[in-house]
Amino acid sequence: MKKVFLPLLALLFLGGMLRAQTLDEVLAKYYQARGGLEKLRAVKARKMSGKILLTAQGLEMRMVIWQKHPDKMRVETLFQDKKIIQAFDGRKTWWIMPFLSEDAQEMPPEQGRQFRDQAEFEDPLLVYKAKGYPLELLGEEELRGTPVFKLKLTKANGKVIYFYLDAGSGIELESSWSMKAGESETRIEILYGNYRPVDGILMPLAIVNKVDGKIQVQMALEAIEMNPALEDALFAMPEKKESPKPTSGGRP
Repeated sequence: MKKVFLPLLALLFLGGMLRAQTLDEVLAKYYQARGGLEKLRAVKARKMSGKILLTAQGLEMRMVIWQKHPDKMRVETLFQDKKIIQAFDGRKTWWIMPFLSEDAQEMPPEQGRQFRDQAEFEDPLLVYKAKGYPLELLGEEELRGTPVFKLKLTKANGKVIYFYLDAGSGIELESSWSMKAGESETRIEILYGNYRPVDGILMPLAIVNKVDGKIQVQMALEAIEMNPALEDALFAMPEKKESPKPTSGGRP
């Protein structure tokens, strides 16, 4: 009887440890790992600065990002002493590409759509109920050797995002989605690491962007400021610069 009882006891204990988690339990662990719902919801603006590396081109640039609730964003990068600006003011996406023009111009439709999507300030896992996004817990699997919970979120525009939350700590390790262009489909993966507390909120300082499995962009944040005072004018598209008027009195 002993030979049966002890393994059975061990199996019962293991079964309790491996009890299937519910979506609410997984999300509660995620919120707690990040700092708690109250602190997360209190953030209405951010300023982040650091370096960005375009892997394929071998280019490293200084970068500053400003974000303001609900969906305003401005990104400045410095390349060869010239400042590249990309922004969304809540209605219009625009940029200043100094190698092409010193004037601000509206982004082309596809780049504008992608930038607007990135500018969404609120974490979808925080506001999925309020925004009516279906969210499913697909179960547990391994991600690069780490047990994770896999979640599937469907946005109002039909975009499907998969989130991978560390089963032990609760933090987000990766998110991914697919983009279609004609007949082709591209897989986007965002990897998060080097988490550090900022005003009581756990933030990733290392972010890696993969396209079809290849690293395209690596971001190393050095400073994050929570709830800085940001004026809406920071995100607004500047007026076109006027050409200097010809002086009078010159010879024809």
